[in-house]
Amino acid sequence: MDLDHLKALANQSLIAPEDLIQIDEGPWTKAPEVAGLEMLWWVEPLDGPRYGPTTAGTVAEFLQSGQLGGSELVSHVGGSELVSHVRSKETYTVNEFIEEMRRRRAARLKSRTIKLEEAPENTAPFANSPAFDSALRLRIKQLETDLAKAREQLDVQAHELARLRASLS
Repeated sequence: MDLDHLKALANQSLIAPEDLIQIDEGPWTKAPEVAGLEMLWWVEPLDGPRYGPTTAGTVAEFLQSGQLGGSELVSHVGGSELVSHVRSKETYTVNEFIEEMRRRRAARLKSRTIKLEEAPENTAPFANSPAFDSALRLRIKQLETDLAKAREQLDVQAHELARLRASLS
């Protein structure tokens, strides 16, 4: 499995700290040891053992699902350039942590946003190339095929639903 897919799973709390993972047929590694997963946080519940290291997404999932109440502590594993240069505080309550993650996400998005007046005049010089045109046609064909399959599945499910409703009547 590729790193992006694994990172998405980890942020949905589907990869635990004790899980072994394999990236692109490489060796099996403990999940927190894979830097790209960003499992950088310990959660310290008020009434149990600490959990982690885990991802910021997992902390948010735990809070949303009610597994955390908001007053538990979240602390950084430590030593990561990714986080340590951004702030001086290393321990948060869960509610403070979620707010800090929202603030960072907004700052990241703002830094990636190009103001309209700063945008280059000609943003797609490759758009006239035959290779781009061919790739675009291929992608459109793939999307049309996927849409047709999805519509087929929807029709089958609609007929099945109608059959089940009829059998209940």
